[in-house]
Amino acid sequence: MLHPSGIGSPPVRIPTVPQLRAYMKHTGWSSQPPGAGGAIWIKEEAKIGIPAISKSDPVIARGVLERLAAHERISVAALAPKVRYHRMDVTLLRAANDQRITDTIPFEAAATVIGSARKLLRAAGTTAWHERGDIGGNYARRGDEVLKKARMDHTQEGSFIIPLLVPLSDPPAGPEGQMPLPDMELYTAAPEPFERRVTRTFAQSIMAVKEIIVDPEGTPSIGDLHTVVERGVSREFCSALAQILAEPAIGEFETTFDWADALPGPATMPDSISINCDAHRKIEDAAALLKKNRIDAGSTFSGNIIELRRLTKDPFGYVTISTVRRGRLSDIRVRLPFAHYQDAVSWHQAQRAVIVEGEVSVGVGRRLVVDHPVKCRPIDEFQPTLT
Repeated sequence: MLHPSGIGSPPVRIPTVPQLRAYMKHTGWSSQPPGAGGAIWIKEEAKIGIPAISKSDPVIARGVLERLAAHERISVAALAPKVRYHRMDVTLLRAANDQRITDTIPFEAAATVIGSARKLLRAAGTTAWHERGDIGGNYARRGDEVLKKARMDHTQEGSFIIPLLVPLSDPPAGPEGQMPLPDMELYTAAPEPFERRVTRTFAQSIMAVKEIIVDPEGTPSIGDLHTVVERGVSREFCSALAQILAEPAIGEFETTFDWADALPGPATMPDSISINCDAHRKIEDAAALLKKNRIDAGSTFSGNIIELRRLTKDPFGYVTISTVRRGRLSDIRVRLPFAHYQDAVSWHQAQRAVIVEGEVSVGVGRRLVVDHPVKCRPIDEFQPTLT
């Protein structure tokens, strides 16, 4: 795990008691009915008491952490960041330059990185709610709420590294599906929290900019622009990224994504993506094209798979995608031929979000359905797999 715990031997930063409780609940501990003095937490033969306190007490928290570390047979220093960042997606933003950034960074360059990083996250928060090529000041309220909850941890040594923390809310309840029949296979999962959708959009946007705009020779086509917009890229995102890369003191910008342990991230998305400063002009040109050409991803939607179901002898299977449609969180069921349904099962197991294109209609029980998708594939793939 790449937790922002620093380099060398920094002081151990103790998690709060609520963070300890959340971590213990997720890792199999159960709380006994609390008394006046607190509660006993039990896991198999082990017991740990947590006193009842009205606010976080670092002395009590350290005591609980030490007992928990002894049970898990790891050091307090190793367990502390696991607990602190258990429900946080961590993005490490690294500005590198062998000559100009060593143990310090020019103040103007640091201000550019922090200010532009805010713009990147804000843009991703809006396109996670509604993909569009040019936001034009119409930022999504839900995305701005994630921005307000985001935290910046202490910078790390080694180049200039800013840990960006996005706390995850508890996921909403999963779909209310029927009990599986004897001849039905059924897989279900809870929808991803919107905060995770924002961080994932940030990650897939950086990836799309690098692979579709930066790496190929020449100017991106209109089709290329549609591809990146579908994945969350906007003019504002490109402009903010180009601003970082154009800073004279920065030779390379790297993002490293460390998904919260409480909700594993997509298995196939790169953990780290770096872009050289020479790319800033290509990204600025892409931003200009997105402003000039109205690119709207209204014919597509994306999200994680929260349900798969198929009758054993049916030549089709059905996947349900948790997404955002017309300003609302929505579940859309997609019908797939058996071979593609089998692919979707593996995408679901790997926590891969998918992108779907097709006409959405209202089916039985007012359920949103796509009976004939034009495409349905992982959002981290750029080549069509369904024709």
